[in-house]
Amino acid sequence: MATETTVIVHFRGLDKIDELSEALERRCQHLAAEFSETQRFEISLSPDNNEISANARVTGKDTSISAHATAPHEKQAADAALDRLERELRNRHDKRIFMPRREARRAKATRRS
Repeated sequence: MATETTVIVHFRGLDKIDELSEALERRCQHLAAEFSETQRFEISLSPDNNEISANARVTGKDTSISAHATAPHEKQAADAALDRLERELRNRHDKRIFMPRREARRAKATRRS
C-alpha cells in the first residue's frame, strides 16, 4: 500500500518562490519513490547573515533525518541540504539491505571452513 508523501517548504523571512517550491517538491517526490520508508519532507529556508540557510528533514517508518546547508542563493542551499539528506538515506538503506546479506555470507563461509 503506497502512502502519500507530504512535502512542506517554508520561506522564513524570504519571499515565496513558486518555481523553487515546485522544483523542491518534485525532487522530494523522486526521493520518496526511491526510498519507500519516507513519508514527510520539510524544508525551511531563511536568511543567515549574507547567505541563505536551509534546514531539511525527512521522517517516515523508522526514519528521522535532518540536514543543514548554507549557500548564497535559495536553490543552492536547498539542493545542498537535500543532497545531504539523500546521502544519509542511501547509507541507511544500504545498511538495512546489504548488512544482513553480508553477515549471512560470512556465516555461510564460516560453516564451510
